[in-house]
Amino acid sequence: MNSNLGYDTAYPEGPLPEYEIRLCESVDDFAACVDLQRTVWQFSEVDLTPVRSFVITHHSGGFTYGAFSTEDEQLLGFSYALPAFDDGNRPYIYSHMAAVLPEWQNVGLGMKLKLAQRDHARMRNITPIKWTFDPLQSRNAYLNIVKLGGVVRTYFPNYYGNRSTSALHRGLDTDRLFIEWWVQSRHVANALNGVQRQDDPVAAVEIPYDIEAMKRRNMDAARAWQLKARAGFHKCLADGLYCAGFEPGRDGGNSRYLFYPDEGIEMR
Repeated sequence: MNSNLGYDTAYPEGPLPEYEIRLCESVDDFAACVDLQRTVWQFSEVDLTPVRSFVITHHSGGFTYGAFSTEDEQLLGFSYALPAFDDGNRPYIYSHMAAVLPEWQNVGLGMKLKLAQRDHARMRNITPIKWTFDPLQSRNAYLNIVKLGGVVRTYFPNYYGNRSTSALHRGLDTDRLFIEWWVQSRHVANALNGVQRQDDPVAAVEIPYDIEAMKRRNMDAARAWQLKARAGFHKCLADGLYCAGFEPGRDGGNSRYLFYPDEGIEMR
């Protein structure tokens, strides 16, 4: 599932409403999460995660955090996480959805929701947290890799197939990167404190700065960029590298994923 959280670096017009981050626990809380899915992803009913799934997750080891306006309890954003196991039967947390209302995507709410997940994982002594996102989305890459300190070792071509009803997914395969967020690592602590690694990358994969604008202008060009990024990731990962850096495009230039030798960052 795409995360739609924003860069968290610029503020929209108007004051930021006062809000609190808390666990969603009631049916009304979960119904608000369903409504927010409609707004953010523009899903048809068949693709919505329903209230019953949120309730089941809540009672089965998963959790949902919401950002609620303190004035009227409006849900401004939420993050939804499931208990999971990797191929070695080791537990981790899978963050299935994270979304913020479009008008509040650049005010830090996304960052706060992810930090709530981190605190929850550390309290349970479970690491890492993992999730997927569209490799062509620069703003999500910036948040996930630069600000949060996530790393990428896996690329899934057409992860959800081509049946999504979301307007954001139309026209391209649903390729996804699999983020690993090792919340106990020094790498993540440095990222959260704004400290970026200083060593030079050994490879890079470029993407357009604004793929949505390109899709509106020229869908064939957008498809060509997807295939180019897919091939670049496959080569870098096959060469034993992993993605642990990202440079957003500036002044009309392309963004770049940065690759380094895989050194077991989860242990550092």
